[in-house]
Amino acid sequence: MEFSEQVLVLRVGTFREADCWVRFFSPTHGLLTGFAFGGHRSRRRFCGCLDQLSVVHFRVSRGRQEYYCLEEGTLINGFPTLKRDLKKLGMISNCVRFFESLSFAPDGYSPAYSLLLETLEALDREEPGSWFIPLLFRAKMAFAQGYQPDLRSCRECGGPLNAHHRSVFAVQEGGLYCLRCPSGGGAKISTSRETLGLLDHLARTGPKEWAGLMPPARVREECAHLVDAFVQCHLGLTCEGNRFVRC
Repeated sequence: MEFSEQVLVLRVGTFREADCWVRFFSPTHGLLTGFAFGGHRSRRRFCGCLDQLSVVHFRVSRGRQEYYCLEEGTLINGFPTLKRDLKKLGMISNCVRFFESLSFAPDGYSPAYSLLLETLEALDREEPGSWFIPLLFRAKMAFAQGYQPDLRSCRECGGPLNAHHRSVFAVQEGGLYCLRCPSGGGAKISTSRETLGLLDHLARTGPKEWAGLMPPARVREECAHLVDAFVQCHLGLTCEGNRFVRC
């Protein structure tokens, strides 16, 4: 099998003096690891493209030993502005750790690829990025994988949630209830109208529109609590220190 396409390079490591392994994400094949034999010495086949956090066009083959071999690559975007900013590197590293911890169905490859690519492009601009972006990225990734809740209407009566100061988010159901309606079983989180407004804005926009987002502390705390519970329930991941682990 052989294919050729643009991929996102997530990690690069050395396993012999001249050879390296590359962990990359393909919009059609998902998360893969390939070997670039002679990659550290070849200026013709891999010039400038064996660097993590890059968009690269790879030609990939699969041999009898059932591993992927990178035949050649062309650098499309190395995100130089992002890589000069330690704060932004920290933010995107958090996003990538979360990304690598996820299990994607084949129909989820393309939206996941597009969201991570847009996040890299957003952080590659000269404008300062909001430190809130990793949390928003996790929420948006859950939405993109088919878990987006209705953030405007009560799950029971269908009434508009912005008519109430607070609502109740039923985590396991992935839905919201107004205070007049009984919610389902399981964990529930009281959620303000402002927090729902932020998440609704997130659902309708992309990373390039998040750079200036800095909501009040109360909204940030509510949003973090809700997103972490939602991701744990629906994507099966919890954050422990600087890692994401299966729960």
